[in-house]
Amino acid sequence: MSNYNEMFKLSLNEIDLIEHAVRDQIGNLSQMNALHPITEEEISYQKIRKLMDLLGTIHNQKVYYCQVHHRSGMPLG
Repeated sequence: MSNYNEMFKLSLNEIDLIEHAVRDQIGNLSQMNALHPITEEEISYQKIRKLMDLLGTIHNQKVYYCQVHHRSGMPLG
């Protein structure tokens, strides 16, 4: 039985493209909410929540650069 690939190698530009595509999809879904009945609004809301969770997961895996004082190890500013 094969296993899922758990390690992806994506460039920063590719990750940025994914984030923009997800945000565009969230925008499209939120615009559709105004045009459709309540039952479809709930489905769109659930999709938006899943996409927002995906953006949060991507954000939480990023490592941000922070300048550190060379002696104390404390962040500058």
